[in-house]
Amino acid sequence: MKIGVLIDRLNVGGVEKIAIEQVTALRKLGEDASLVVLREKAVVVDAFPELMKGIPVVYLDRRLPRIMRLSFPFPVFSFFSSFHITYPLFLPFVIRKNEFDYFIVHGTYTSLSAVSFAKTKHIRFSAFIWDPASYILTRVYKNKFFAPVLWLLKKIAYVFDKFLIKNMDNVLVGGSAHNDFIRSLNREKPIRLIYPSVHPAKKLFKKDDYVLMVTAWKDGKNPEYVLEIINKLPDIQIKMVGKWIDPSYKQQFEGLVREKGYTNNLEIVGSVSEVKLTNYYAHARVLLQTNDDRGFGMPAMEAAANGTTFIIPQDQGVCSLFVDSEDGFYTQEKDTGRITALLSKLMNNEDFATDLGAHAWKKVKSNYSWENHAKKLRQLVSDSLKGYKS
Repeated sequence: MKIGVLIDRLNVGGVEKIAIEQVTALRKLGEDASLVVLREKAVVVDAFPELMKGIPVVYLDRRLPRIMRLSFPFPVFSFFSSFHITYPLFLPFVIRKNEFDYFIVHGTYTSLSAVSFAKTKHIRFSAFIWDPASYILTRVYKNKFFAPVLWLLKKIAYVFDKFLIKNMDNVLVGGSAHNDFIRSLNREKPIRLIYPSVHPAKKLFKKDDYVLMVTAWKDGKNPEYVLEIINKLPDIQIKMVGKWIDPSYKQQFEGLVREKGYTNNLEIVGSVSEVKLTNYYAHARVLLQTNDDRGFGMPAMEAAANGTTFIIPQDQGVCSLFVDSEDGFYTQEKDTGRITALLSKLMNNEDFATDLGAHAWKKVKSNYSWENHAKKLRQLVSDSLKGYKS
């Protein structure tokens, strides 16, 4: 089967990493899988160079005349750009006959192009809806629009989500957080739960005395909240790892850290290689995630793969894989009292933190591999194509 794993741009983030790993794992199973990217020009240049080695990549907009590649970001929005609207009109003309049998799609904006491919090229697809557009709008942008404008945008987002879900074979999810909303849009559409996977460490390391935070830092991730934690725990050491999408945002945050006098508590590491990221995970006392990523929450999974316990917001997809207080801890988002109490306990008891991390690691090692993940995708594609042909 010729399977395209479709993303909008190759940026640094959990979604892009998952897509790359899916292609690699499907190819190891003998499938003709490719990473298919709508737009070559990304927010981040040369994302995931180690993971990208050896996998075929198709940049669809390379096949367009230069004038058709023009795009601009919509005001206020971080990632929603005009190409998400124009490429569904242009790109079907550049997909070759029999080039793909099926698409596995990541994201709501990307799915609009997938609908176009399905209608014009008859290439079926299933899409991972990590966060519906309606949720993103309410979660990230609710304070950035006047009430009447936000009301109108919510209506548009609802119709957009409903249209996308109607036109895909299956809604793929990494947890149950959005399932009720998805069913409210379309009660007949199958929802398939397929958890992301990791590469479990072969051995565990002694834990150091720092707290690790990992994400692609951008508007909506609320890094400023960590300063409240430092205020309550003045001896804590935190390392913030991950690319800052907007350099000016990083400068603003660094200025705030200096103003508060927390430069000795907080190390802003920035972007690192996958090897170095694994090393940070392996030696951290605990992973801290303070921003609720309902779609899944990949950092906790990666921490557990390296035998590191975690403190994360509850009800994310990843929470279904572990047990609260046995593998790590779940809290309400920004429950500063509970978060600081747990951090203090873990930082003052290395053996306790190590035992929790080892318990989580054993679960990951036994149950979650990219090979098993790819087998589920392969079966889903095969079933979808059989059902369509019949």
